[in-house]
Amino acid sequence: MASALTALGADVTVATTDADGSGRLAPAYGQPVIENGTTFRYFRRAAWSRSWHFSWGLTRWLARSIADFDVVEVHALFSYPTIPASRFAARSGVPYVVRPLGTLSQWSLEQRAWKKRPYYALFERSNLERSAAIHVTAESEAVELRALGFDAKVRVIPLGVEVRPVARTRADPSRPLRLLFLSRVHPKKGIELLLSALATLRARGVDGVTLDIAGDGDPEYLRHLNSEAERFGLRECVRFLGAVHGEAKRGAFAASDVFVLTSHNENFGIAAAEALAAGLPVILSHEVGLARDVELNALGITVALDVEAIANAIERMLRDPAGRIAAGERATRYAAEHLSWAECGRRLLSLYQEISSR
Repeated sequence: MASALTALGADVTVATTDADGSGRLAPAYGQPVIENGTTFRYFRRAAWSRSWHFSWGLTRWLARSIADFDVVEVHALFSYPTIPASRFAARSGVPYVVRPLGTLSQWSLEQRAWKKRPYYALFERSNLERSAAIHVTAESEAVELRALGFDAKVRVIPLGVEVRPVARTRADPSRPLRLLFLSRVHPKKGIELLLSALATLRARGVDGVTLDIAGDGDPEYLRHLNSEAERFGLRECVRFLGAVHGEAKRGAFAASDVFVLTSHNENFGIAAAEALAAGLPVILSHEVGLARDVELNALGITVALDVEAIANAIERMLRDPAGRIAAGERATRYAAEHLSWAECGRRLLSLYQEISSR
């Protein structure tokens, strides 16, 4: 996002803590680091604040420097940096945009609701009310924000992906349909539903389907999924690839026929966007942010979180090779027009210019 804005002539600074999952980055704290024209400033996260990301260094820098900027975009809620960024910007008269990252979906708010709901009432609602705009990445997330009373502030701007179609062999009816799941391996992603759907197809006598599961996750959960595949008798048609990046990821897209993501909640679905950009038709649950775009533009099939519905969608893809190839071609065109970083940057810069000129 920063690179896309920089390419359009914006002067971009990213201020963040050194949090890197459960570990830490090792930057030159507080000092500017220039990467691809963007200035990055890293600040030490307090040792006692692994999930909330409290940082005195970041707080002091924001208090001192935020008035130097025309616009601030604050990423994520329920995280300490959101509080000083929003409040110092408001105090300095600098318009700011909040990107919730799906944290205000009904599904997300129900996770640890005893903690999230009072925190939202105490801090995040006022941060959103003072914002100049709320940046969401899909219409489904916009609906959730409007239900909370923020209709006028919401702007839908999808994230960008690299649009590089991959070379793919033409459909061969004699070989299996190759499904690809590529994302974080987590219970939220609905992988058990995929395994159950494959078992359902087997029970119907439909054998010509394989599934590659690419991504990292909790080792105990990965063992559970392996056990489930064993229990369903799917060991010969389900592979666990681990995390794939760069050319390995492009290779995974090239080796597949259909991308599948049956998540219980996904405010956008960046992996699905990457699959579309690679020319893959998709099967998405209705809970994936991009599902509405897929349905409206015939880029694949959207389904309820139901094993039979998922099995039926897979079988439809299997029986209609010409249809899935056509959907893949439409997917590439759609991604180039709507999901490129150039388009994302253009729309973001337009939003920033709008709110800074008020």
